[in-house]
Amino acid sequence: MFGTRKRRRIAELEARVERFVEQLAEAREDAAAGMGASKRTCQRNVHLSNQLDTVRAQLTAQTRRADQLQARLDDAVGINTPDVDSGALWQQRRTDKPKPGPIGAPQ
Repeated sequence: MFGTRKRRRIAELEARVERFVEQLAEAREDAAAGMGASKRTCQRNVHLSNQLDTVRAQLTAQTRRADQLQARLDDAVGINTPDVDSGALWQQRRTDKPKPGPIGAPQ
C-alpha cells in the first residue's frame, strides 16, 4: 500500500509538471506574439513621430512665408506708414466716438 500511494503521488506530480510545462509553452508563445505586436507599435510610433516632425517643419515654413507675404502686402498698400499708426491713435481718442452703453440700449 505504501508503494501504491507513492506511485499515485508521483503520477499526480508528473501530471502537474506536464501542465506547468504546457502553460509555460503557451506563455512563451503569448509573450512572443505580444513582443511582435509591441515591436510593430514602436515602429509605428517612430514613423508617426517622424511624420509629425515633418509637418511641424512645414508649418513653421508656411507661417514664416505667410508673415513675409503679409509684410509685403502691408508695404504695398501702405498700411505700415507713420500716418496710419497715428490715425489708429486718433481713432482711439476721437471726441465724436460713441460711448459703449448697456447691451440693448439705443446709442
